[in-house]
Amino acid sequence: MIFLAPIAGFIAGAIGCALVVLLYMLKLRRRPVSVSSTLLWSRAVKDMEGNIPWQKLSPTLLLWLHLLIVILFSLAIARPIFDDAFGEGQRVYLIIDTSASMNAKMENESGLDRAKEQAIDRVRTLFDSGRTPSVTVVSSSLETSVVLADSMQRGRIIGAINSIETTDQPGELADAISLIESMQEAGQSEGSDDSILLSEALVWMFTDGGSIREEQIPMRGGNGVSVSPFDGVDLLGNIGLVAIGASRDRADPAMCRLFVRVGRSSNGPAAAVIRVFDGDAIITSRAIAFENESVSIGETIELRLMQGLLLRVELEVEDALSADNRAWAFVPDPSPVRITVVAPGAIGDPLLIDMLEVIARTKVRVVDELEPIIDADLVVYDRVSPAALPDIPTIGFASLLPEQSRADQLDSPGSQSRMISWDRSDAIVRDAGVGSVSYQRSTMLHDDGSENGMRVLARDGQGPVISEWVNGSNRHLRVGFALHDSNWAVQVGLPIFLINAVEQLLPGTGGIGEVYTTTDVISLEGTDGQQISIGPIDRVGVIEMEGIKIGVSLLDSTESSLPVRKDIVIGSGIAANSGGFEGPSKRELWRWFTLAAILLIAIEWFVYSARVKIV
Repeated sequence: MIFLAPIAGFIAGAIGCALVVLLYMLKLRRRPVSVSSTLLWSRAVKDMEGNIPWQKLSPTLLLWLHLLIVILFSLAIARPIFDDAFGEGQRVYLIIDTSASMNAKMENESGLDRAKEQAIDRVRTLFDSGRTPSVTVVSSSLETSVVLADSMQRGRIIGAINSIETTDQPGELADAISLIESMQEAGQSEGSDDSILLSEALVWMFTDGGSIREEQIPMRGGNGVSVSPFDGVDLLGNIGLVAIGASRDRADPAMCRLFVRVGRSSNGPAAAVIRVFDGDAIITSRAIAFENESVSIGETIELRLMQGLLLRVELEVEDALSADNRAWAFVPDPSPVRITVVAPGAIGDPLLIDMLEVIARTKVRVVDELEPIIDADLVVYDRVSPAALPDIPTIGFASLLPEQSRADQLDSPGSQSRMISWDRSDAIVRDAGVGSVSYQRSTMLHDDGSENGMRVLARDGQGPVISEWVNGSNRHLRVGFALHDSNWAVQVGLPIFLINAVEQLLPGTGGIGEVYTTTDVISLEGTDGQQISIGPIDRVGVIEMEGIKIGVSLLDSTESSLPVRKDIVIGSGIAANSGGFEGPSKRELWRWFTLAAILLIAIEWFVYSARVKIV
């Protein structure tokens, strides 16, 4: 199939042919000419010797030759393209990668800027060739969206491409391919009445290829390739923050340990400076240096923080990507854990209360089972089975869950038992010495399976003796005996068990810092008690929710390493190539028309020069 730009070719051809005909009709007085040959110019010379300036047009071989030359030049101006694989109304999909790594700088432009230029060049070439494709523009990072669907207007398509902006999110280009497959299948379904005839989609994916692991992406109903904006470009090396964490020391709550991991994209010696900020004030700074082959460095920075802070960590370095040079971690207040013990008559086991007060670093409140529970982070039931659980984590000794039958409460403790198996990998019972504990059962716990949120941590011959039930966001731990019915209270394993339980059930209260990335959905409880959620977030930085400032970071090692993969085949890849239109199915023909016209002019001139003699 041959495509032309018909307007330019038609105008040039019409003007050229008109001038040739006009010249042949115009008779000019000339001096006598003697012609030694009559090959092409004899009739023309006779016409020039006439005394009548205008005469009726007489078709000659020379006239047809000159008209043919004009037509060949007109066809060259039309810039014809032969394309035997591109049908009229072809669906073309332009996928623009907007992940964080596409914002890497090269000279005075980013990867996304260059990708948009490449996409616009291909759109212009499509329309300049006389084609009428249906173009869809897709923006893809962590989330995929259709910027413009099925448009045949060049201006709208170019405007849609220019409107795309980069994000600070990791890439997920497989979702873009799935979206195109769905659109193709939906289009085929709509066209089942033969009102629409769809061919295979032609896909150009403008990406650095960092999120793609395979050299070929399977695709139904389409073919194409990736086009890398970094092809042939030497990128500036990049150093970025790839992980961050913070926690308070339980023994010394004012001590905060900030963990930072820094990665890079190139080899060789390199250095940077880590700075820790509270707002605009620098708390501390530290220099780091990479050895020749090292790709990452981990640093632990100790800080004394008497109150909760949103810490900002910055890298002072000149590199290709700026989004990964900042990260945030919120360190909570060094507040004590608020624990309430519910016991019969408000008289709890003294050893249990003493251990809980050491862990909580404050007095423990002890209440009767009929008293309300106020301002507590954790409730410990000592020989009490509540009718309903509070909306906070709980621990129970000889305590039943509300869903259990009261028949599971034993009238009198059973015979001495020992645990015969336990989950040694679980953080709660690990190192708690449960294998040496002997006890007399007070309750029977159920094993309802993980599908009901129940998890068994330890068993004896009668069934579960330590289990955990997850209800929504809260975890409820149950032990099937009272402490005074066991020897656990005099063993070192009990405080270890309680410390592990508090850390697992209350990770935030334990001083663990909060870190959010651009991939997270952030949820907070609003002033009206309703949950408010936002995310994923497009950009790194500080946002405000319900009056609370939250730092959002990139922290993605793949994006920071700036990997470049080119010539990734989509589908079979037979309908496109990384160069654009230079494949065997797309050939520009204007050069051949120009060459033929020039050859005819040369032949005509040399023959005339050799055969004509002026006297």
